[in-house]
Amino acid sequence: AALDSWIHHYNWHRPHQGIGGLAPMARLAASRNNLLTLHS
Repeated sequence: AALDSWIHHYNWHRPHQGIGGLAPMARLAASRNNLLTLHS
């Protein structure tokens, strides 16, 4: 349960320096050209 909570925070809330301070899911939602949208 602790790992699930950490993964959620890491992907949805934690700012990542390499992508302009965005959380990965925020960046993914802003991009229309990504693997999830191209291959689903």
